[in-house]
Amino acid sequence: MVHKRVSLGGVLITAALAMAGCPARDGAGGSVTLDGARKAAVDAGPSPATCPIPFDVPAALPGDQAVEPGTVEVETSTTTTPAADPLAAQRNQGMSALDAVAGVSIACGYDVDGRTVDTWLVATAGPGAVNLMAPRIASAAGLDMTQLREFLARPPEPGEVTVTPGGDVAVARIRVEGDGDASLLVDPDGVVTGDALREMAKTLATQIDL
Repeated sequence: MVHKRVSLGGVLITAALAMAGCPARDGAGGSVTLDGARKAAVDAGPSPATCPIPFDVPAALPGDQAVEPGTVEVETSTTTTPAADPLAAQRNQGMSALDAVAGVSIACGYDVDGRTVDTWLVATAGPGAVNLMAPRIASAAGLDMTQLREFLARPPEPGEVTVTPGGDVAVARIRVEGDGDASLLVDPDGVVTGDALREMAKTLATQIDL
């Protein structure tokens, strides 16, 4: 599962690292709309039994590995309109990071031979969806602040995947229909790394259609 202690809490420093991000362009793979992502999260309810995104994790993994569904967590912003200045809204108004960007978070875990493969989709009304993932990226990949800054400074283009130094965590940029931005984080807990992780993230990204 994507632990809340390193996901959407205390993300002010994250946004300050790299609030820009590249504008979305057409690319290969899956796609989302912000309304579609929000509807999927809301329809899943407060305690989802299954992932709102029908990921086929066995198809994305190399070889023949047993996969069982794990914990699912969804969260939506209380507003559909992002703050004019998300950083100021968090700092001065106490707004949560997700509310500040009018975003949606869908996190789904999968048990694979005693390990947990985590997937985490974040969609935001403005740019910089990957910035909300920064604490988790740093924690899971063991990045220091300099490495994290460098990673966030070069977000993948829509349809592409970037793997952290060391090959432990992958981030795929998801094509957004209309306004907004979306990224998928894949933390495989060492089940796959490097190029195999990159291919896994690409495959999972193509399965997204919200």
